[in-house]
Amino acid sequence: MTTDRDFERIAMTWLAGGPEELSDRVLDAVADEIHVTRQRHGLRLPRRFESMTTPARVAAAAVVGVLAIGGALFVLAPGGSGPGGPGPTPSPIASPTPSPSPVTLTEGRLAAGTYVTTPFVANREGTLGICYGQSGCTEDPADDTIRISFTVPEGWQGAPRFSVSLPTMGAPDGAWITFERGASLYSEPCGGTAPPDVPVGPTVDDFADALVAHPKLDVTAPVEVTIDGYGGKYIDLQVPDDLSACPNAYWPWEPGFFAQGPSQRWHLWILDVDGIRVLIRGMDFAATSAQHQEELRTIVESIHIEP
Repeated sequence: MTTDRDFERIAMTWLAGGPEELSDRVLDAVADEIHVTRQRHGLRLPRRFESMTTPARVAAAAVVGVLAIGGALFVLAPGGSGPGGPGPTPSPIASPTPSPSPVTLTEGRLAAGTYVTTPFVANREGTLGICYGQSGCTEDPADDTIRISFTVPEGWQGAPRFSVSLPTMGAPDGAWITFERGASLYSEPCGGTAPPDVPVGPTVDDFADALVAHPKLDVTAPVEVTIDGYGGKYIDLQVPDDLSACPNAYWPWEPGFFAQGPSQRWHLWILDVDGIRVLIRGMDFAATSAQHQEELRTIVESIHIEP
């Protein structure tokens, strides 16, 4: 084992500008001293520091500094073990919880959640995909498999004809969302009698253009829109303020819904779903609360369509 005096001589030689490269014997001596010092005292100062000469003290301090840095690097090195053993293992990332399957839409009060409907199935009572014997209109089996799912907040209900609404869907502050196909128009929307007399082609543009061209409909210019990746046109329609002269309600097209009160606003998303026209109609009033108007938009934005 190297003595304290040998170690002091080695350090003094180094400080005095000795050879640029120490011999293997000197390096081995220093390594032995580091090993012994670490075993005995950890990173504490040598016991005979007080009796060393000034150059020796400087050399010893330098060695202690090297030891301190080396110890710190050992503890902080990736994968290294500190005084308490290996560092903590990162916690595994939890797998995402799969979303629950949509619940089939039924009439009545709905709990908040995701629902699904097939609104255009042939022979379903009340569906809006059937033409009800209209002249020149036949049921299209290509739309039977279309599934529409969406998320509703608390307070909404399943409504007739496989739609959703607030408990009060009509005036003065109701809201309602329906799923339709869009079809032929009535030349007289106020009290029109079936069958409708304005034929409309099967495409998105056919229906949008027919609404804009109708002289008795108050509609906005169509704009491009996309829902769940399906493109189409968006149009607003304003129901007249006075419906007292309408003997058979305000009913612009068939199959469809009549207005639920004067001044109702209809928000129309007319989509092309793999060649099938799908009409999503949102209905509200100026007096519908801001919260319920936002909920209506949120429901529409959540829509997922499976052709």
